Amino acid sequence: MFDIDGTLTESNHLDNESYLQALSEVFAVSEVSSDWTSYTHVTDACILKEVCQSKLSRIPTSREVEVFQQRFVELLVDGAQASSGVKAIPGAFEMLQRLLLSDDYLLAFAGGGWAASAIFKLKSAHLPIDNIPYAFSDDDDSREGIMAIALSRAEIYYNQSFPEVVYIGDGVWDIRSARKLGYGFIGIASDNAAQALFKEGATDIFPNYNDYESFLLTLNKSKGITKGATVS
Repeated sequence: MFDIDGTLTESNHLDNESYLQALSEVFAVSEVSSDWTSYTHVTDACILKEVCQSKLSRIPTSREVEVFQQRFVELLVDGAQASSGVKAIPGAFEMLQRLLLSDDYLLAFAGGGWAASAIFKLKSAHLPIDNIPYAFSDDDDSREGIMAIALSRAEIYYNQSFPEVVYIGDGVWDIRSARKLGYGFIGIASDNAAQALFKEGATDIFPNYNDYESFLLTLNKSKGITKGATVS
């Protein structure tokens, strides 16, 4: 089960800038904390609600959320075009393709962004999206809720249950959510982000997917996985 920003796509900086700019344009709020760990849940939906509660003393209306999402995606598209598209994490395309072709693994996406922005980034990075079940911030405010919904949809889509789940993410909120749900965890991070994951208890962290064989070995051991018993 894969996160998107920072895990499959090099889009954290673009995502952060676009989100903050959309907040400024749509709600006329500024001086918003970009320390995402300061929010109850590190998801687009939860952050928007808590910013509006803090700055406007109310939650956004459904129409305001719709307008915000539209402007947010427009800013993502503009930013991506200015930098020749969203780039995939090195090795991500090949890794996903090999997992999709394997009889041993089944995939799902579960990210804290909204579906429209997540799908745009995956497509811009030329990563596969078709025939992979997913859940995003449209489905739940919490990352644990999103991950649980993604698993439920995967079970329906693949018509089987999954006693073993491994979540691949880049943030401390990812490993915390995986731990709460009893999922295995593999980190995709380097430098300070990797150190933060280590401090949070992660034992398996890769800077990218270029070493596919090592990633695969780690995936197999993360939850004692056997053939036919996995969802990514």
